Amino acid sequence: MRRTYAPLTIILLLGFCVMMMFIGHTMPYPVMAPWLKELGLGMGALGWVSLSFSLGNLIAAPFAGTLVDRWGRRPMLILGLLTMVVINAVSPLFGSFPVFVLLRFVLGIGNAGIMPAALAAAADIAPPEQRGRWLGIVGGGVSLGTIFGPTVGGVLYDAYGFGMPFYLSAVLAGLAVVCVWLMVPETQPVAAADAPPAEQMRFMDVFRNPPRPLSMFLILLWVDFIWVYAWVATEPAALALLYDDAAYTATMFGVVVGALGLTAAVSELWLGNLSDRYGRLPLIAVGMIVHVTWYVGVAYFSDYGTLIGLALVSGFSVGLVTPALSAAYFDIADPSQFGRIAGIKEMIYSLGGILGPLTAVIMTDRIAPQIILLVGTILCVITGVVVALVATRHRITQRV
Repeated sequence: MRRTYAPLTIILLLGFCVMMMFIGHTMPYPVMAPWLKELGLGMGALGWVSLSFSLGNLIAAPFAGTLVDRWGRRPMLILGLLTMVVINAVSPLFGSFPVFVLLRFVLGIGNAGIMPAALAAAADIAPPEQRGRWLGIVGGGVSLGTIFGPTVGGVLYDAYGFGMPFYLSAVLAGLAVVCVWLMVPETQPVAAADAPPAEQMRFMDVFRNPPRPLSMFLILLWVDFIWVYAWVATEPAALALLYDDAAYTATMFGVVVGALGLTAAVSELWLGNLSDRYGRLPLIAVGMIVHVTWYVGVAYFSDYGTLIGLALVSGFSVGLVTPALSAAYFDIADPSQFGRIAGIKEMIYSLGGILGPLTAVIMTDRIAPQIILLVGTILCVITGVVVALVATRHRITQRV
């Protein structure tokens, strides 16, 4: 008989599971550059690795979100994590770059249901008046995994070679499977789970009966898109300025990004409740504008100490935006559609992850890095201002 855990304990377990997922997902990153060099391939090939994962995720996310509502949150968590176990366990066995790209595509498909399932499960059990706080815990797990994964992967690569980061990531994903299997119950409301299968499987029902107001839903999707698009589209420009112009070392760059990531994780864990108190849209608007300190800092302030300080400020903005953004989707959605709404959110996020690198490929060698970072700044500021204007006219009503 499975032990029953308190809702907040389940949220912490979900945060742990997604942290394990993102540690496993990002741990192999540091091995890619030296491996591609050994194969005689340029760094441009790294884009194919990221693109293949994001493309698989983009294609599968809407269907995965539908299955989260059809099969339940727990099965999709387990299926996604098991995919990670298998793919990362076999990846070091192939020395072919095309096969590796194909495996990352399959991993993107398999992982597409993890975040929709985790977010839907958290939304299922979170009290509406604490939804931002509890979803912030899940988001904090993502940020922590993204911080620790590359760091641990680099150490393992230096000590044990190419395969070890993949093998350990498979073990960590397996540990997350065990945690879900033993400790995370199914959280889907009984009424939704008992709906006729034909109704549960209608992904298009989200568009026939979308969250209301529809304009609010579209704005939230736009914020999600810009949030990731601006970051990945400006990343090559940031690297060019810091490495080529400012002569940063890899360690210096790692400290700056690590400061941003650690602040993001802490702020998500501890500041998610601010949107429960002051509203989702005001926090999103403020966070989007504060976030531009990263783009402005990289473009115009190359001093090491100054940039670390600006990175800390930008990391703080993550704790304002992401919990409020996730909670806002579920505030305006029907519980029977939580999985599908989270799947659409994941799809838009992946779309930004695809179009951002493509934009970077087209623009990086044609436009000055400062201009590219200025464009990212403008996109975030405009988005923040639009959200602020909408906030003066609408207040999202939480569904109880």
